[in-house]
Amino acid sequence: MSKLGRLTIALGAIALAFSARAADPTILFEKYQLPNGLTVILSQDHRLPQVAVNVWYHVGAANQAPGRSGFAHLFEHMMFSGSKHVQPSPFKVLETIGGFANGSTSFDRTNYYEVVPSNELATALWLESDRLGFLLDTLDARKLQVQRDVVSNERRQSYENRPYGLTFIRTCDLLYPSPHPYYQCVIGSIPEIQAAGVEQVQAFFREFYGPQNASLAIVGDFDPAKARALVEQYFGPIPAGPPVQRPAVQQPMLAAVVKETLEDPVAEVPRLDLIWNGTVMNADDEPAGDVLAEVLGGSDASRLARSMVHASRVAAEVSAWSNAIGLGGWFQVTAVANAGKGAGELLAPVQAAIDALKKNGPTSEEVERAKRQFIASRVRGVERIGSRADLLNRYQTFLGDPGWLGKDLARYRAVTPAAVQAFALKYLPDDRRIELTTLPKAKVTK
Repeated sequence: MSKLGRLTIALGAIALAFSARAADPTILFEKYQLPNGLTVILSQDHRLPQVAVNVWYHVGAANQAPGRSGFAHLFEHMMFSGSKHVQPSPFKVLETIGGFANGSTSFDRTNYYEVVPSNELATALWLESDRLGFLLDTLDARKLQVQRDVVSNERRQSYENRPYGLTFIRTCDLLYPSPHPYYQCVIGSIPEIQAAGVEQVQAFFREFYGPQNASLAIVGDFDPAKARALVEQYFGPIPAGPPVQRPAVQQPMLAAVVKETLEDPVAEVPRLDLIWNGTVMNADDEPAGDVLAEVLGGSDASRLARSMVHASRVAAEVSAWSNAIGLGGWFQVTAVANAGKGAGELLAPVQAAIDALKKNGPTSEEVERAKRQFIASRVRGVERIGSRADLLNRYQTFLGDPGWLGKDLARYRAVTPAAVQAFALKYLPDDRRIELTTLPKAKVTK
């Protein structure tokens, strides 16, 4: 048996079912593991001469130590600062071959990806393997200071100088007080970002950035045998790192109503946010929470949009979302006041909509519309090779099964009006929530 033949290989198929009235598109994938622990997922799509290379590391804000908020995101930036054989950065290489790349950090994972012409698959794999195997060879204080400043400026642009950006960070801090690793959300505080040292960055890399803590998805126009050979060539020699210890941090639970008013120097109109403790990702009742959010404020046809934006016109926009994350998420309803309307006019109609759902539940039509919206979004997403690679890696990272999408969609199809009502009753108590009001700074009354 060949060396590749000794690898454990699992074949799977993801059945994407939208409804009984439409044929389910099928996506075939192949999954195997290198001896160093790297999980590899291959999914062919020859419609366009492109290939997506997508790497997920099971590390995010959840893995940060106290006093190190923003550290996982800072490290993501370090991974684009060049490695031993790729200088000055991967972007310069990709510019020459017509490809593009990016990355992102969330509460529970970090990903990096490229989309390149099919004949440049080897280049993309080389870039990813070099920063996994040789990043520390060129990491120094100068590079770290550049990225500390970049991330600090990103916080200023995306949060401090954006309307309601500080509201989001305050939401994290009220739900996850320090020393919880979700404190200050993913972006982190500027003093803690600036305090990060080279030795701490190196230690973070050695702890979390090994092949045993990563999954690599290759999706698009490629030959599987050649792809397996290239993966072995570029990633096979990289040694496995130590076993990663998953965080065992309890979700802080609200015990009362927390009312707070926040000053926002760049907001023009008031905003009200109602926030509750939510569920963890992939929990049995996660789909019911997503459907509830859609019914409440997920679209122009939602209850809050109809009552507050179109009927009374007290709000310029409304939204609701259920953020299910690894260490315990949250459910949030947001209403932004219309011009000339005050913050005090927002609570009553939001409360009325929630009370009605608790008492009577949603209609069957509302639930079906919300379920179709979710399923359609998933089906459209996997048509793009980059999104498909990301989804395969998501299921692998958190569930160990890239082919979980069929089961996931089945969970949403099974949601009933009674399940949505039960979620509202369980997770949206009136006596345990955050009522966060954001006012333009000049309008804050002392």
